[in-house]
Amino acid sequence: MRAPMVCWVVTSAVVLTSCATQESDPERAPRTPPAPEASPSSSPEELALEAYRGMWDVVVEGAGEGAVGQPDLTDYASGQALELTTDMLQGVTATGEPEFAPEVVDTELDDSPSTVSIEDCVDSSDWLVIEDGETTDVGERRRVVSAEVVLAEEGWLVDDLWLEDYGSC
Repeated sequence: MRAPMVCWVVTSAVVLTSCATQESDPERAPRTPPAPEASPSSSPEELALEAYRGMWDVVVEGAGEGAVGQPDLTDYASGQALELTTDMLQGVTATGEPEFAPEVVDTELDDSPSTVSIEDCVDSSDWLVIEDGETTDVGERRRVVSAEVVLAEEGWLVDDLWLEDYGSC
């Protein structure tokens, strides 16, 4: 009776060892990156503001590089806002940076999707846009910008973006 028992113990040890080796083998381990996690203290309003600022960071960076479109925009924008910001980068180069002061003006977490409305007075005095080789002079460089940020599967995304006339704030 001892022989089958020893065989079972040896077989079990081999199977367990090979399983442990497979799990710890970095070439066989799944290569899915960890999902970004929001800080537990981040409110929906803070996350929406991060999406809004992130979208503008990508636009400013893309315009500084003279980029036509910017793939990172989809990390921060969707819908009409994605279309508008993508169009903003078509044939445009800019120097400097605009100043932002976004504020949350409304939060609707019970809606589907949840939304956060943001209003901003963007000062682009130090952000000079160059189109077709010429600096665009629009006089007054401050304007109201309104955004609706929605909670999607990917996280908070700016879905609607409205740019008022210069001098509106």
